Amino acid sequence: MPGLLYRPEQKTKRAAIWLHGMGDNGLFYNPERINALGDALTEREIAFLAFNNRGAHNSKSLRIIDDSLPEEGQRYRGGTHYELIADCVKDIDGAAAYLMEHGFSELYLLGHSTGANKICAYHIRAKKNQISKYVLAGAGDDCGLFFNELGDGRFKQALQYAKQKVAEHKPMVRMPKYTGMYPFSAQSAFDILNPDGAYNTFPFYEATTKRLGRKPLFEEFSTIDIPTLVIFGDSDEYAYTAGGTVKALELFREHTNPKYTASFSYQLVANADHGFHGQFEQFAEQVAEWLSFTP
Repeated sequence: MPGLLYRPEQKTKRAAIWLHGMGDNGLFYNPERINALGDALTEREIAFLAFNNRGAHNSKSLRIIDDSLPEEGQRYRGGTHYELIADCVKDIDGAAAYLMEHGFSELYLLGHSTGANKICAYHIRAKKNQISKYVLAGAGDDCGLFFNELGDGRFKQALQYAKQKVAEHKPMVRMPKYTGMYPFSAQSAFDILNPDGAYNTFPFYEATTKRLGRKPLFEEFSTIDIPTLVIFGDSDEYAYTAGGTVKALELFREHTNPKYTASFSYQLVANADHGFHGQFEQFAEQVAEWLSFTP
């Protein structure tokens, strides 16, 4: 998968990893935003690695480099429509290993949108976590968003169909159009829609409107025990709460592990949407400044 490594002029041991969001708009290629982050971080002597992970594009066929596999087995169906969020552990561990092989020893993990969900999923699954700081940018509630868009009946219908296909060992079958989840695969639809699953890490809708599952609210987030920045554009259209981003930040504060509140920060970027469009430099400066000065 393609990627870019930005290095400061001075040799450094510090490096930040960027995790993009979902779909065709969720690639690491966003020259203005990525270059703004690269500039702001390298100016503070922090290297910056941005790369496409297995969730890049809606659908993507990837080649597996393994001579022991037959030719027909050397392709992997990736992209948002086939991704399982728990597989982010492999991507993040791979990025961390790459950086450590190149002399970086203090690593930070920055996740935007679904990338923020992946940080929480990674935190509770990584067997050897090399990360010392997290940045959760534009964290979203996809489960709540799809529930609101599909309505109670279609949401439950889609969830049941996806669950059934996974149980039948047909996880790659595409969801029917009537479910509202076409062209997601059954495994990815179930991953996203299951309120008790690994994907549902920021349940804004459940915390402010109605419960959809039994999983404790912000279960993964509340286990985070390293310095963390939670940051939104103040007009983020996917901060799925009645109170918008202000309420979203309140929910994060409420569910932060009380032992570590001193090392957490909660910030807004003025006049910015979910992707921080028009405010890339301001977003980058806030992130870089926090990473530079947080112990």
